[in-house]
Amino acid sequence: MNTNIENISPSKHVSEKTAENTIYEPILVHTKNYEISSVFDCSHKMNHYAGNIDYHSLMHNVQKPDLTLNKVDALSFFANKILLIEWVKDLVPIQETYTYSSSLNDESEIKRLFQLVFAKVKNREEFIIKPINGSESIGTLKAFRYKSKLKAEFLGSSNERDPLFSAHQVITDFQTFSHWIKEDILGVTSGHIDTHLRHIDSGLTIQALFPHDKSQQGPTEMKFNTAWGELLYVGCRNAQNICLGNKGEHLEGDRQMAQILKEQFFEKLKKTALALARASTFPNLRIDFFVDINSGQWVLNEIETLADCRSYPHYILENTGKFYLNGWINKAYRISNFSLTIPRLRERLTNELQA
Repeated sequence: MNTNIENISPSKHVSEKTAENTIYEPILVHTKNYEISSVFDCSHKMNHYAGNIDYHSLMHNVQKPDLTLNKVDALSFFANKILLIEWVKDLVPIQETYTYSSSLNDESEIKRLFQLVFAKVKNREEFIIKPINGSESIGTLKAFRYKSKLKAEFLGSSNERDPLFSAHQVITDFQTFSHWIKEDILGVTSGHIDTHLRHIDSGLTIQALFPHDKSQQGPTEMKFNTAWGELLYVGCRNAQNICLGNKGEHLEGDRQMAQILKEQFFEKLKKTALALARASTFPNLRIDFFVDINSGQWVLNEIETLADCRSYPHYILENTGKFYLNGWINKAYRISNFSLTIPRLRERLTNELQA
């Protein structure tokens, strides 16, 4: 492979460095025998990518255009919430799933889903409804107990965006529920960042609500950003802007909370995240876990491909592009045209978890 890389200047970022004025330089062991299916090969574009640009630039300027254009089925596979449940069942803790469906054009199926929802509302049970082809910004609804009452709200940018009905109406009135399914779940797929999610058939899952402070939008979430089966960094949502390095070191955010998250969750979740990443043979995945500090409980929330990382400061992203490029050059291809299957992934994941 040609390794003469053309130098490209990185785009300017306005960001503050840490108080110690340190630069985050991930020093990782490139797994030279890390095998990746040729279905993800876009090496002809990588040969013109400079390693001094951050990881985000690489994903969106090199990998995403190529893979989104040509390999959408493989690219979308890992982000599909229904397939994720089937992949990790009994291997990795995941939110309890009450039901899921990708047959939302069937009126009888919508009635079945509503009956389950309404029964939970009647019993004042907490739950969350998630679309299977996107994030909370396109139709996630949660129902939770607050001061002895069951409340409901939309999450993300969908929050009460339709003036015709409220989240509470969705879970208590069938006609409103059906309208919401048809307009928000079937009618909307994803934003411009996650264009590959449009290739996942519309559907939804109804799951248990993971414990969290009800004043927050959602649970504390640790997002493990991986490349070539190695960890780059961990961004933490609903956790005082914490970011941890690949060894669990504090990079930003509240130090005390960062230490708690490191001690309680970092090592065990890192092992699980890397097992999922290596089993997938996908070049980069963001593996998201919900964690509960009070109980020590954790579950896998979702796996995202071509994960966005623009919210992180430049000092954290600096040199991550170089690492990614070196990983691309050093990796081993397994030339094959086989289709991704759940049994194959489960076998690989079992082996990785036992390694």
